[in-house]
Amino acid sequence: MKLSNLFYVGALSALALTSCKSNDDNSEWLGSDGINFTSYIEGLTSRASGSAWDDGDRVGIFMTAGADEFANREYAASASGNLTPAGQALKWPEEGSASFLAYYPYTASLSGKTYAVDVTDQTDPKKIDLLYSNNAANVANGETVNLAFKHQLSQIVINVEKDATIETTAGLAISISGMDTQASFDLNDGTLTPGGNKGNIAMNVNAEGTQAEAIVIPAADLSGAKMTFTLQGMSFDYSVTGTYEAGTKYTYKATLSILNGQPAVTMGTASIEDWKDQAGGDINVDFEEGEAPSGEEFVALDAPFADGMDGFTIDDVELGDVGYVWKHDAEYHYMKASAHVGDVDYATESWLISPAIDLTKATTAKLTFTHVINYDKQGEKEQNQTLWVADAAAVDASSTGWEQVTITTYPNGMSWDESSSGDIDLSKYAGKTIKLGFKYVSTESSAATWEIWNVKVVGNPSGGTVDPDPDPEPSGSNLLTNPGFEDWTAALPTAWDNKTYNTGEIVKETTIKHEGNNSLRQTSASGTNKVQQEVNIIGGKKYRISYWFLDNDTKASSRYWFAMVGSDGKTINEINDQIQQTDYSTDNAEWQNVVIEFTAPEGTVKMRYEVRTYRNMDSNEAGGYIYYDDMELTEVQ
Repeated sequence: MKLSNLFYVGALSALALTSCKSNDDNSEWLGSDGINFTSYIEGLTSRASGSAWDDGDRVGIFMTAGADEFANREYAASASGNLTPAGQALKWPEEGSASFLAYYPYTASLSGKTYAVDVTDQTDPKKIDLLYSNNAANVANGETVNLAFKHQLSQIVINVEKDATIETTAGLAISISGMDTQASFDLNDGTLTPGGNKGNIAMNVNAEGTQAEAIVIPAADLSGAKMTFTLQGMSFDYSVTGTYEAGTKYTYKATLSILNGQPAVTMGTASIEDWKDQAGGDINVDFEEGEAPSGEEFVALDAPFADGMDGFTIDDVELGDVGYVWKHDAEYHYMKASAHVGDVDYATESWLISPAIDLTKATTAKLTFTHVINYDKQGEKEQNQTLWVADAAAVDASSTGWEQVTITTYPNGMSWDESSSGDIDLSKYAGKTIKLGFKYVSTESSAATWEIWNVKVVGNPSGGTVDPDPDPEPSGSNLLTNPGFEDWTAALPTAWDNKTYNTGEIVKETTIKHEGNNSLRQTSASGTNKVQQEVNIIGGKKYRISYWFLDNDTKASSRYWFAMVGSDGKTINEINDQIQQTDYSTDNAEWQNVVIEFTAPEGTVKMRYEVRTYRNMDSNEAGGYIYYDDMELTEVQ
């Protein structure tokens, strides 16, 4: 059947129109008779934003026109529900009508029209929240196709409260066992078939332990299913009864308390959103007797890569014509992977594998690291730079035994801006000894650079105490080292040697200065450049920040971006509105003084003292200078 070209109406800008691929050989330009898609989601949403769609959500669409079928075209959703092609667009038949099937989230690896469902990883429930649309049948040429998506799985939400007998719910873990973790979904008729794989599902619990969420496979019979609550090294089970139906949200209220010396949970009635009603009842569940894990927080792996590979090894699966992919950078203190040599991209696969990580005493665990990805020309970082976990005793090389784990946060892929990975939940592997695998893949069309450092695995996070750095003695003196940039190494000022951050071009300036002999001059670039030093402080005490800067260049701007850090290495965000600037500096011929007073939140053990240099954020011009001098951090007596 001959197809006419798609003409985008209101969904793409003129710029996007000019960048479209050329028409295929069998098409004719017939004007504005293309397919316009809109969509909406019926019922509940699993998205933290609360909107039906998040910008950039990807859906797959099938179109049938007569005897012809066009399979699994990728479209991007906007928050308003408009769908635009992310790749090859669907086109109207010149005659007759067309029918459409659609699903979310999009995958390129469908088996025919069978979608593989796996709810084991709850790190980002949105990514496993299967939506399906089959309402758009026999749509006439030129009409807008309005796709109605329905949730095909079930959502569980537990709102957690505590009474006075429980100090905090932080560190709470909740898992569900005795339920299917895998299923297959037939896009032809919308049937879901459980795979019979009963397993453990670690719910997504927020940092405060006040709410847990999971997307699960619907179940007609919940016999044998249970929820396990674990807090402070003790656990108890709650048996789940009844059914979980597709497209239904079940909300529980759980109250934690200590009863007769034993912790207990009271589960209230499960409310069912929008569709049905189901009786529940209050249930008291005591902790089982017997020895429980201690629950004390411990560091299972700490690999900053400051002086070497910290026990990591490299497994080169395919090197092609390059000598190596992963290597340790002794100058900048990170592990780096790249297959771009001499302006040529090579196809490779190489793994950076951790030493064995003992989580046998853990009931929960998390992984964090810092990374940079640049030159991701094809936008494939989530496919080519990935994280895997394996049982340490069962895996010797990268080829077998590995299970992929979602990296919570990726860098933007086209700059040297570093990004925290975010908290990656490894609680599924608690009680085991594991290895991590950082898998790097490149192709002949895209060989990104991946830099990784500060890899840290913590068992029982927030379940106990890891000894922090010694508290500084209260003092009115400047807590910073080399605050006036008087002492320098070959390239950077002493104690400001933040090689794990993007320092950009830094120069010792002896002519333009505020006081003393030197100032620091930093050059703006397309990305963010930073000047940073970490210093021990005490939670609950009051401090004063002061520094001077000169912005007399139209191609540069500056702002401050201080951070509080806890003993677990995680930032504490309570006072970010006081210590992280939202606007950028404007040109001024005079030195300017920034002064901030703040009280460090409880639990703070150190401060990241950081100022940043940017391009002109209006014109995007770069290459200008910002000067910094006389940095100060003092305790207010």
